[in-house]
Amino acid sequence: MTTFLATLGGKLADTWVSLLVLPGLLYLAVTSAASVLGHRHALDHRLLTARIDALADDPAAHAPGTVVVFGLLLLVAAAGVSRLAAALGAGVERLWLGDWPAPLRPAARALTRRRATRWEAADAAHRRAATARALLVASDGRDAPAPEEPAALDTVGLNEARNRIALTRPARPTWMGDRLIAADARVHRTYRIDLVSAWPRLWLLLPDTAHTEVQAARSALTASARRAAWGLLYTLPALWWWPAALIAAVTWTGAWRQGRVAVHEFAELVESAVDLHGRDLAAALGLPCEERLTAATGLAITRILRKGT
Repeated sequence: MTTFLATLGGKLADTWVSLLVLPGLLYLAVTSAASVLGHRHALDHRLLTARIDALADDPAAHAPGTVVVFGLLLLVAAAGVSRLAAALGAGVERLWLGDWPAPLRPAARALTRRRATRWEAADAAHRRAATARALLVASDGRDAPAPEEPAALDTVGLNEARNRIALTRPARPTWMGDRLIAADARVHRTYRIDLVSAWPRLWLLLPDTAHTEVQAARSALTASARRAAWGLLYTLPALWWWPAALIAAVTWTGAWRQGRVAVHEFAELVESAVDLHGRDLAAALGLPCEERLTAATGLAITRILRKGT
């Protein structure tokens, strides 16, 4: 037990340092440098060094009490800023997933309509290409009219263009939100399973390996949103020190890209869990499913889990 507690304490300390102290200290360092340099002397490292030397030469800086108090205040401030970033990260995640607050809902509806219009146009182009290609193949190229543009028959390219907007008709203002909704829609279309009702039960049946993969993808999304929140926080010192704007832009862009990857991986893992373990769920509910999961079995699962609602 002593060894376990020691190991756990070490892991908690490492987590505390990596998630709270270090990012917070870096932010405080950037903010302090911004207050000293400003836009006019943004890259003047000599000025920054001189200010640090002046502080170090102050007799009060060598008093043990001052050092202890300053160190404690620095750690508390770093942890506080990190907690603020975590709170902002939760808000960023909601925005990424399309769950916008009431003041932004008119903009969300307008953006959703715009994305849906683009998706419908891309879907129509793909359907026309698929029809034209089918006619061309059926007639062996003799009677089917030739398209004006070769790209008009590029079903693969047109399908990818449509999927870059969303895998299904957009229902959220963001790609990430639609990617999660697409997982629900695709599972329901294929198996007639209501994923919202089925997922908690299916989660209890998944093996530990699947749990680990899904939790890792979900944690990656949370971490990406937190990094994006740091990007937002760096816009504050950017108001009086322009290099901080570069830090903010790089941090936000990288976090946004990682967030898209994390959402895609999470949605793929959820769909894969249904594909691979949907029969286990049917069996656990007492439904016969010996060969493969069918829409009829999936509909029966949905009826049981919804309990008549």
